[in-house]
Amino acid sequence: MPETRKLPFQSSAEFAGSDIFKECLTDHPVAIPAGNSQPISLLTASSPLETPLMLSGTLRRLLLLGLALASITPAIAQEKLAWKFNSNESLKYVVEQSTKMQMSFGGQKQSMQLKQTLDMDWKINEIASNGDAKMVQTIGRVQVESDGGLVGGFKYDSSDSVAPTSPVAKSMADVFSRIINKPFAVTMQPTGKIGAVEVPEELLSALAGSGGAMSEDTLKQLMTQSAVTLPTEGIRKGESWENVQNVDMPVGVMTINSKLTFNGIDAATGFAEIQMQPTITIKSKEGSPQQITLKSAKGGGKVLFDQKAGRVAQSDVDLTMELTIKQLGQQIDQIVEQKTVMKLQ
Repeated sequence: MPETRKLPFQSSAEFAGSDIFKECLTDHPVAIPAGNSQPISLLTASSPLETPLMLSGTLRRLLLLGLALASITPAIAQEKLAWKFNSNESLKYVVEQSTKMQMSFGGQKQSMQLKQTLDMDWKINEIASNGDAKMVQTIGRVQVESDGGLVGGFKYDSSDSVAPTSPVAKSMADVFSRIINKPFAVTMQPTGKIGAVEVPEELLSALAGSGGAMSEDTLKQLMTQSAVTLPTEGIRKGESWENVQNVDMPVGVMTINSKLTFNGIDAATGFAEIQMQPTITIKSKEGSPQQITLKSAKGGGKVLFDQKAGRVAQSDVDLTMELTIKQLGQQIDQIVEQKTVMKLQ
């Protein structure tokens, strides 16, 4: 029966002091850098690797040494990414979204630029035993600025004491005034997944008077998509996971399936770099007088995750979409370029 050897080494330092290592050096001395005491993931005591030594002499020794040294790298590279919070702490995020839109309809062309800025405050109330954070999220300020297009230029800032004069800005003020500084109870898991969103009864009553411009589902959707979702297990550089978001629009539902890839830790900042590659589909609502078709879509983005603090430092996403909307025999062709930046203040 062939001989079987167990290699229950916790680190390269332990392996270097073993009889097996000395045996490996009998014919071929190999230098190992000092101070490398990282766990050897394939050779741990909890999961010992049994290797039949069916080879002999030099080949057997090289196989043992190569296996032990090669197994050090994966353990070093694996990282655990998770949101971390403390009771009674507060975070503030600012979300800036810039949109350029070109429209063609009835032989005419229109273009417009729209910039929206959203200030969000997160107040952490309680951390459950499983790591879930119970928090209150509040939209503290909304700014909108438009240039060109069918509605013309206008500005709206919810913090202004002077009432807006533009009809469009007045309409926005009526909608946003109902949600500004109104708290939402949110439960977030360590992965960033939102478990629950509770909208106060007072706010629901206020939304009822917005004429459908803002609803409970709209607010829950906004809160649910405000956090980057992370993998549940440790991850190595180059590995990926997926995140799916559904955006409910007046003309249909947009589904954004993002492939997120861990690109490693930036040595200068200590932030984990996560690459985002979205795939977009749009489905028109049944019975809607407007039918929307997504002709093409492309984009990408990057997330900088502060691993030590356990939160997103910044995320950037760029999207370009070519759309066609048909209604009552009319066709509108659109090209939309959108850039969204979310920063921790």
